Amino acid sequence: MTVGAILLAAGGARRMGEDKLLADLGGKPLLLHAFEAIMAAGLGQPVVAVSPGSAVVPLIAGRAALVEVENHALGMGHSLAAAIRAAPLDWSAAIICLGDMPFVCPGTLAMLVDRATPDSIVRPRFNSRAGNPVLWGRSFFAALARSTGDTGGRALLAHHETQWLDCDDPGVLYDIDTPDALAEARARSERP
Repeated sequence: MTVGAILLAAGGARRMGEDKLLADLGGKPLLLHAFEAIMAAGLGQPVVAVSPGSAVVPLIAGRAALVEVENHALGMGHSLAAAIRAAPLDWSAAIICLGDMPFVCPGTLAMLVDRATPDSIVRPRFNSRAGNPVLWGRSFFAALARSTGDTGGRALLAHHETQWLDCDDPGVLYDIDTPDALAEARARSERP
C-alpha cells in the first residue's frame, strides 16, 4: 500500500501580516520544517498546494509535485481540494500536512502510515487533544476533492469514524498562526 503526503502551503497568512511560511525558524524557513519531516518519514515526493507565484516555490521546486491554487484566498478547503485531485492514482491514503506546523515529528508521520487503510481516517492525539496531520484513506478522496471554504476536512471528520493515534508528539497541536505563536516557536526551537 502506498501512502503519500499533501502539504498545504497556499494560505494567505492574514493574521501574520507577512508570508509566514518564509519566516525564519531555527535558521530555515518555517515551511521547510514540515517539508523535511515528510521527507524524513520516507513518504516520498509530496503534493504541495501553493498560491500562484508563491515565494516558497524555489524552496521545494524539483522535490515536490506543485499544485497552484488560483482560488486559495477563498479558504483552505480549496487548496485541499486541488491537492487531493493531484494525488497519484497509486496512493491508498494521504496524510494532509499543514505548512505552518513545524514541530510534527517524522516518527508520528510514520506511525500514521502504519495505521493506514484505503477506508481509514487516522488522527493523532497528544494528551487527549486532537491534532494534525490527519491521514485519509482513498475512499474519502472524492469527498475531500469537493472541499471549499476554510474548513478543509473538518466536516467529514464530524460524520465519519476516526481512529485515534495516541502519540508523544506535542508538535501535532502546534501551528503558527500569529506573530506571538511565531515568537513562541522561535523560543521553543532555541531550547536544548
